Amino acid sequence: MNPKRSWILCRRFDWCAVFRRTVNGLGMSALFALVATGALPLFAAPQKPAPSPNAGFNDGINRADPNFVKASLLIMSPGDELYSCAGHSCIRLECPKFNLDYCFTYESEASKNRIIPLLAGKLKMGMFSVPTDEYLQMFKEEGREVIQYKLNLPPEVKQRLWKYLDGKVEEGILLPDDVLRRGCAQSILEALRNVLPPYQFVIKKWPIKYSKKTRRELVESVVNDQKWNRLLLHTFSGMELDRDVPLFEKVVTPVDLVETLSIAKVFGKPVLAKKGETIVAESGESRSPSVLTPLVIMFVVMALALVNSFTKALWLDIVFLVLQSFLGAGLSYLVFVSDLFGTNWNWLLIPFNLLPLIFWKWRAKWAIWFAALLVLWEVGMIAYPHRLTDPAYLVLVAAFIVMYARIGLQGIFCRSIPVDKPNTRSCADIYEKIRRDNEAARKERGR
Repeated sequence: MNPKRSWILCRRFDWCAVFRRTVNGLGMSALFALVATGALPLFAAPQKPAPSPNAGFNDGINRADPNFVKASLLIMSPGDELYSCAGHSCIRLECPKFNLDYCFTYESEASKNRIIPLLAGKLKMGMFSVPTDEYLQMFKEEGREVIQYKLNLPPEVKQRLWKYLDGKVEEGILLPDDVLRRGCAQSILEALRNVLPPYQFVIKKWPIKYSKKTRRELVESVVNDQKWNRLLLHTFSGMELDRDVPLFEKVVTPVDLVETLSIAKVFGKPVLAKKGETIVAESGESRSPSVLTPLVIMFVVMALALVNSFTKALWLDIVFLVLQSFLGAGLSYLVFVSDLFGTNWNWLLIPFNLLPLIFWKWRAKWAIWFAALLVLWEVGMIAYPHRLTDPAYLVLVAAFIVMYARIGLQGIFCRSIPVDKPNTRSCADIYEKIRRDNEAARKERGR
């Protein structure tokens, strides 16, 4: 999904220009027929639905023609930002008879300069209908490839799909921002499953990955080459992505959506054409991978922890504590305060929380036990059949194990060494000793 795209839609579209192009393409007689029947509104706006060709004309037009309404699935290649790292998908509907061409896409509210509402889960999302040429222009400017796949649907289903999506646009931006249940892939699947009956949407055999992998793993396989986005994905993702859900709900990414619709059949024919057509080419600019990946940085932190095992610099321990507390505060907010999707629980809260900061004064007593807990956490993350975290976090936690093990062993060693207590005496004790010494000296002289 593209949180900033909705802002772009409202800001950039020249709806008057779109209306003029529609007038020129239709001619005045066709325009009058469309407006009179309500198929084309006089004043289009970003929040209004696209005009539907299924307006019940009684003009002899053959609406059973398979080409009266053309339905396509558009797949956009991944972008550089977190919200676009898995790509995007939308439905394109065309009515060549009336020169109508719109893309229907789920978008969230603009997140620019609204980081707190975004992290709090307060942003909303909804369906937009956008003229296709305007919509594709944004991806051209971003240099992202767009591939179009034909949807093999019966004519009446395509017309019901247009009406259904119009209704979603009319609902407005009222739904909580939730890319798991209302993301681009899930919204398209939901739309198709709602308009297909009484036709059957049949998938005889799902690919084995859907039964073996969790949603976290399926998404990670798409963003695996984007190291920083993968780290952020694991940072924000709680157990919601690891739970077992129905197979249809595991279709979260556009890649999985294409695969699913390719094996789904209606009347024995695949819903989606096997071959797609590139309608926007990817820019030739090659993105060179960054050398400073999260894993490299965490190995540097690990090296510092090993060096500090010998130097025992308190300031470096404090730097590590600040890093741990910062991550713990952020994760605690997401889990216990935020309404953001998928943050109900996060396994990272075990190694990263605020307890070490609160009880830092007594670290010599509990550090060794905390290090043992972190070892168990590492083993659990590696041994569990699903990958619950990013490898960079495994290395970072290993660095904290070295740090707390050293602090704990140092505390045990210090407690095992007997310490001679200084002979502290009160003034009365000193006076009494002087008196006894003087008395003994008199007795010695009297002899």
